[in-house]
Amino acid sequence: MQVIRVIIQIAILCLFFEIGKWCTDFFHLPIPGSIIGMLFLFFLLLTGVVKERLLLDGSGFFLRHFSFFFLPLSASAMVLGPYFIEFGWKLVVIIVVSGMIGFIATSLSAESLIRWKEKRKHDPSH
Repeated sequence: MQVIRVIIQIAILCLFFEIGKWCTDFFHLPIPGSIIGMLFLFFLLLTGVVKERLLLDGSGFFLRHFSFFFLPLSASAMVLGPYFIEFGWKLVVIIVVSGMIGFIATSLSAESLIRWKEKRKHDPSH
């Protein structure tokens, strides 16, 4: 019974992926279909139309086997050794700079959200 539930939940997740791909193709969006599908699923989870428990086992399966899904990517990267030797320093710079930008953007937005909530909590007009 558990296996059937996981298969059904994975099928539902794949359905959201396919819906996102369809939206991208139909509306000629420059955003990958997987992102559109994930945003659609997020919206439905946020509004309560789809309950989290409906996808809990299927998403847990993906998280437990996460490294397996990246194995082909890792194997492909091994073939690109000469490119890493030639362009590796550029990749390191890009990774460090983009990581710092992501870290700074996340910390600034989290800090402003905390300040906004604190201000709202102490403001008697709300």
